[in-house]
Amino acid sequence: MSAPEDTAVPETPGIHDAEIEQLFGAGGALGGSVGSYRPRHSQTEMAKAIASAIANQGTLIAEAGTGTGKTFAYLVPALLWGGKVIVSTGTKTLQDQLYTRDIPTVRRALQAPVSVALLKGRSNYVCHFHLERTLQNGRLTAREDVGYLREISRFVKTTSSGDKAELSQVPETASVWNLVTSTRDTCFGSECQYYQDCFVMKARKEAQQADVVVVNHHLFFA
Repeated sequence: MSAPEDTAVPETPGIHDAEIEQLFGAGGALGGSVGSYRPRHSQTEMAKAIASAIANQGTLIAEAGTGTGKTFAYLVPALLWGGKVIVSTGTKTLQDQLYTRDIPTVRRALQAPVSVALLKGRSNYVCHFHLERTLQNGRLTAREDVGYLREISRFVKTTSSGDKAELSQVPETASVWNLVTSTRDTCFGSECQYYQDCFVMKARKEAQQADVVVVNHHLFFA
């Protein structure tokens, strides 16, 4: 009896493969909404793998080179079939890019009714209590810091997020931020007189209610 020939076992098609092919194809939703978009086989295959992992509630570790189009490859299945999704980035630049550009672009192309929230660590948000205390102390001696504090005081009256990254007039590295933000040890939590207006609590509440949350694993614990 002759030995049987080795035969490759074909992979089982994912339940969303056909939809992925259509969405990432030349005439698909992405091509019609993103001017510079062009179909890439590796991107489509990565999106299929991610969609299958979501459908099967499995785990997937994917590595792809520059030019693959990784962002769209994971955003499309995540926004369509991911349920509650947390996207964690390694840089603040990518976090901001995802929140302000990539996710809105994909959401618009797919017409996906998902809500999105941006979440950072508490030291990235102005603290009403520490700001008020710093204003009352009046111990700042450097003219630059006095000017920065004035800008932050104005900012708090107009911002809805309290995210210091939105105040371009004050560098994120300015030392005055340490006086007007809180840490885990200096936050009074629900006992704070400003708890109802707290920007950290507001951001966390929005994150709990959102379908997609964009975090930066460096800033999240800061």
